[in-house]
Formats: sequence, structure tokens, C-alpha cells
Amino acid sequence: MTKNILTICFVLVICNTFSIAEEVCQVLDDQNYSQGFTIFGTKHGQPKRIETFGQEGVTPCWQIAQWNSKGTLDRFDLDENTAMFSDSYKSVLLNRKTGAINLTVLASKEWNNVPRESHSEPWPHLLLSRSHFANPINIAHAQKILVTFDFELTLLQKYGEQKNNLHTAQVGWFLYLKNTNKQSKGFHDFLWFGISLFDSRHDFTSTYAAQDFAMSNGKFIYTIGNKTFLTKKVEVGQRQKIQYDILPEVQKALDTAHQKGFIVHSTIQDMVFDGMNIGWEIPGVYDAGMTFYQLSVEVIKKKEIPLNSNENKP
Repeated sequence: MTKNILTICFVLVICNTFSIAEEVCQVLDDQNYSQGFTIFGTKHGQPKRIETFGQEGVTPCWQIAQWNSKGTLDRFDLDENTAMFSDSYKSVLLNRKTGAINLTVLASKEWNNVPRESHSEPWPHLLLSRSHFANPINIAHAQKILVTFDFELTLLQKYGEQKNNLHTAQVGWFLYLKNTNKQSKGFHDFLWFGISLFDSRHDFTSTYAAQDFAMSNGKFIYTIGNKTFLTKKVEVGQRQKIQYDILPEVQKALDTAHQKGFIVHSTIQDMVFDGMNIGWEIPGVYDAGMTFYQLSVEVIKKKEIPLNSNENKP
């Protein structure tokens, strides 16, 4: 897989004996999805499809997940400007020129207009995901972790009366926070670190911290509410672009998890961000769509470098 990781270095002299070198590393390669996608089935363990837009010798780093859907994105249309995966229940539309990508789910069809009745009923997902990053983010080495999301809600239609404790249409961005220290007692443990972009039940969402009840023996989820970084509510047709430093929230997530008895053998020095998913989860009877014009994760770190060292050269 071709991994085009852009690293930009800046040097700032602050005294006569040393400087501070600030490294900015873009974590997400292939931001325009030019290498295509691996498409998962509707259940874990099912066969995958790979679509490279006619290119040979490339392996997509991006995946499309469609958990618990009634369709399989079996229709594919491609031209020089667009690529579209679709079925009767959902679609993924990519602008190949700009990298803008739209995820739409017709959950009214997924649910046949009948709201689910219990928390045990699984719900449809439509997600962009990465199993791994080319350069995982070492949390202990970061001064800032800047996430940028430029997005627009393109469709939201609610069908019938629904219950807030069972039904919604929501978009979250989840980064996988993992313990990769082989010497740690908590090696391989992880938590879900989330950023709430939209929830149909609320104009603004609050921070949420609890066990993941969508899976048996679920891991801990810490999700930043969008009232932390949004100044206006998300509405159809209103494009918003946000850049936010999530690093302070990462330490809060780890502290909160420890307080609740999760990943107690892991410290911030053990943890890396490696992988992500973003998109729709719809346990309610809604039709909903969102376009992502840009997704970015930049890591900024500083280190002292002697001025007489060759290391201070970009």
C-alpha cells in the first residue's frame, strides 16, 4: 500500500543554546480515497469486496462498514468524476475530484417504518473506517492532536413518534485508543474515543462516558459532546468546518475509564491512536445523509534540539 504521509517541520529559535522543533504530521493518508475501498459485509466475518476504481497494484487503506443493514452496497457506478456504491437502503457517493464523500441511509426502509422495541435489537450502520493508521499516534509524544472535520447534513427525515431512549440518527467519529506497550500489564487493551458530530435528539450533545452496550463484554466509550466545539447547531444544508485539539480530552477519557474500572493497567505513556471510524448509526426510523468535505488528523509535537545539532534542520 502506498503511504503518502506528509510531515512538515518548523524550527523556532528561543534562546542561544537550543531551539524547539515543531513537527506536524498528517495521519490520514489518501484523504481523497483515490485508492478505493474495502467493503465489509453486513455481519462481522463475512467476505469482503475490494474496489480500486480499475487500478492495479494498489491496496485501499479505507473501508466501508455496513453492519446490520438489509442491503450489501452491491450496485457500483464509476465515471471520471464520481464513484457510487448503493443498494435499496443506502448509498456512498464519492466526488473523485475533490474527495467529498456522502453517506446516506434510508433507515425507514431498513426498519420497514416499524420502530425497534428493545435495546437488544441491532441497528444499521454506514461507516468509513480505518483498521490501522500508517503512522499510529503516540499520545505521550504529542503536544496537540488537531482533528478537522468539514461536513454538511444533507438529509434528515423522521417517520412517526419515537422514543429518545431507543431511537435516533447519529454521527460519531471514533478513534481507537490502544495500549501497544508489550511490557504493560494492560497490553492490547483499548477504549473507544469518540467525537459526537450529530444526534437527531438534541441540538447539542453532551460528553458521554460508559461501557459499550452494543457488544457483549463491550469496551469503554468516551465521547466528546459537540457542544464542546460547535457554536451553532447542525442543520440540513448548513456546512460547518471545525478544527479542535482533542489531546486534553484524551487524558480525561483515560482518567474517567480508570475511575469506572476500565483499562486500569494502562497509562497515557502506553497508549496510541491507531484506527478510526466515522459515519451513521441509526437505531431510529429516519432517512439521513451527511457529506464529509474534509477529514484530517494532525499530530503536533515539540522537542528540544541543540542549535549546533544537524537535527534542527527541516
